[in-house]
Amino acid sequence: MSRINALDWLEDKSDWLSPIVVKEVRQTVRGREFHYSFAASLVVALGVAFYGAASAELSDGTTGAGTFAALMFCLTLLGMLVVPIGAFSALRTERLEQTLDLVTVTALSPRRVVLGKLMAQAVKLVTLFAALAPFMTMSFLLGGIDFVTILISLAALFLSSLWAASIFLFLSTLLKSRAMSGVVFGAAGIVMFLMLTLGRYPFMAGRIFGGPGIAGADLWWTLAMLMTGCVATTVNFVLLAESRLAVPTQNTVTPLRIGFLVQFLLIVAWALSYITATSVERNGAADWLAALGGLHLAVVALFAVTDDLAVPRRVLADMRRGSRWDWLLFFVRPGAGRAAAYVLAQMALLVLVASWLDIRRDLNDGWRLALCAYICFFSGFPVYVWRRLRPLRGTPVHLRVAVLVIIAVVLVLPDVLYYVVGQPAVFDLDFGSRHLLNPFRTLANWNQVEKAGWEFVPELVGVAGLLSYAGLIQMGRLRLPVERVPEGAVAVD
Repeated sequence: MSRINALDWLEDKSDWLSPIVVKEVRQTVRGREFHYSFAASLVVALGVAFYGAASAELSDGTTGAGTFAALMFCLTLLGMLVVPIGAFSALRTERLEQTLDLVTVTALSPRRVVLGKLMAQAVKLVTLFAALAPFMTMSFLLGGIDFVTILISLAALFLSSLWAASIFLFLSTLLKSRAMSGVVFGAAGIVMFLMLTLGRYPFMAGRIFGGPGIAGADLWWTLAMLMTGCVATTVNFVLLAESRLAVPTQNTVTPLRIGFLVQFLLIVAWALSYITATSVERNGAADWLAALGGLHLAVVALFAVTDDLAVPRRVLADMRRGSRWDWLLFFVRPGAGRAAAYVLAQMALLVLVASWLDIRRDLNDGWRLALCAYICFFSGFPVYVWRRLRPLRGTPVHLRVAVLVIIAVVLVLPDVLYYVVGQPAVFDLDFGSRHLLNPFRTLANWNQVEKAGWEFVPELVGVAGLLSYAGLIQMGRLRLPVERVPEGAVAVD
């Protein structure tokens, strides 16, 4: 294949993948931001390499480790600051220049638009990595660092940078106004400085792997967990950005629920990998599964159960066509009723797997059930009451804000009432019976709850939450005839 034919083949493949990639890469190459960051990285890398080479004569042949750490720090700044902020600016600029609507009305789907923006940042990352590759090779030649460590660190940093870019790409789709977009942009820049601590683990892993325990199974296992979690969350942030750009008549709920289900199953699978480990490791895996899985389900329940009970007419028509795989798609299709069943099924799996892993048997079963009870109550009870009292009012955003406000009130109000009404002589913030509606303090002091016999409050909370979820599932089963739905409205799922 000649050089011209190879270039034509690459151009055709890139256009097939996403024409946005070609457009974004051309704009990036012409932009000053890329030129400044590329030139600065070369100057800094040259200085670091020169200092490492000058120090090699006075060392014992291990200056490569320090040179590699300094180069990884430079790459981390580029990958965790420059690239994510560039991803945020990609869609923000389209909105400010009012060209995003022109892109969305083309034959390109919102997913291909988002993937194109993200892949353009990946191309920028590859270019920056390639610029520093010769200096990385020099650190290997100086000694003190091995080739496997270099490859692992670069791969981990690359995935971490794409993960951060996907987060900021999603953040850029949240708000449409210029003022609020600027506020989010400023907040995103501040958050990125905090996220730099996450970017330390690639070259910190280098020192760990560079020691005698490079073949340690636990270290490889931990790294594999981090990388699979990074890939899963990156995919979900892409799906979230797609849902923000899609029109209301498109079904973006099903891909999102499948993506977050896969993420939850990854957490469960990694916990189950300790099934043949020692009792201490199994108990630790059960605790981590309950903590991470509970946090995951709390966030998913907040956004899924507060979704509309109604389904857009076009999506409802697609659902009514039916196929032999409908039974597999029941939990992941749109509608808050199905979302309640979707969350309950994952809660049951979480409790069963954690109880199976935990050698302590019944010691932590109550804590895990209480965790699920509070998630059901705070995500289901306010939504169910709202749907019953005002079924024609309230958007998902209003419901989510209401849930967050209720949680904030529950966190603060017990202590306020205790000191305003009771007026105790001593200022005491220790855990007591007044805090039983506070999910965080109750779960953190579960041993005290069991000793005092206060389990009945979490049990009542769990019953109310389960009844609310059952009510939402029942409401989701109701259907109105399509011909009775006014123009512009939606049919009820």
